[in-house]
Amino acid sequence: MIRFIARRIIIIPFALLIVNFLGFTYAHYARPLRAARTPYVRAEEAGPLLPAYLDYLETVTNLDFGLELNLPGSRSGPSAMGETLLNATKASLGLISIALVLSVISGLFLGLRAVHNEPPGVSRWLTLVSTVGLAMPSFYIGSLFIMLSVFYVLSRGPGTSMPLPLDGFGWDAHLVFPTLALMARPTVQVAQVTAGLLSTELGKQYITAARSLGHTWRSIRDKHAMRNIIAPIVLTIASMLRLLVGELILIEWLFRWPGLGRLLAWTLVPAQLTSSSGSPLFLNPPVMAAVLTLIAALFLMSDFISAILVRLFDPRLRRPESESYNA
Repeated sequence: MIRFIARRIIIIPFALLIVNFLGFTYAHYARPLRAARTPYVRAEEAGPLLPAYLDYLETVTNLDFGLELNLPGSRSGPSAMGETLLNATKASLGLISIALVLSVISGLFLGLRAVHNEPPGVSRWLTLVSTVGLAMPSFYIGSLFIMLSVFYVLSRGPGTSMPLPLDGFGWDAHLVFPTLALMARPTVQVAQVTAGLLSTELGKQYITAARSLGHTWRSIRDKHAMRNIIAPIVLTIASMLRLLVGELILIEWLFRWPGLGRLLAWTLVPAQLTSSSGSPLFLNPPVMAAVLTLIAALFLMSDFISAILVRLFDPRLRRPESESYNA
């Protein structure tokens, strides 16, 4: 276990450095090419890559990025790049954490409710709910929320306000639509996996033996069956977290949530035709490298934590590789 954790800790910094370099390299060479084809982006030439990247690393190690960002739609004016990245990371982590916790709780509740004991199986309504939930991506669900809100305002007549905010930042009602859009697919995914594993586990011989000894279905499920399926459920939650990070870009762009996803979107999408010089964020190498590194860190940390939790819940994975091979 200690050796596994040490290997992961050593690998993560090298992986982040590679992602950082690739992000910087892409923006360094892609911005001049896009500028030549886009009339509203300032034309420029790509200089030598390594000197530019070494200068960037020096600013990072000194905790002085040397760049101020004025995000589109920001009311606070220009701010230091480090402060902007810190605020964006907090906003994204908060949104993902809330969506993750609610998805796990809702998914486990639906999965447990869908399992019937005699005979062990899964209710048909969960299949319908899972099919609908998995078929609708988060961006589509978010668009439906916006359309329904607009239809509500139009149907109620002039002077009607939106039932919930459609854009902006705030740890209040602004969270409702982005959170619901993000948690729809992960919820049904956790419910589907939990119900399938639990129904299979309840059909095993040791469950029948425990039932014959007078144990209730609830005690058997909570003390024995759930303990045996917790490891694959944790892996499902980890994959769900990676899905949330991937969908964060579209959701934050759609609801104007000032997180890492929206910041990355601004580096990939050119500015509107309102400025001949274009956006300073568009394919900016330091911004692109920093945002991609932070998003990659979320992926790697979620994988690292899930791998540790799986080994804690499943003792078979903590055995040394040579011992498991000889067995």
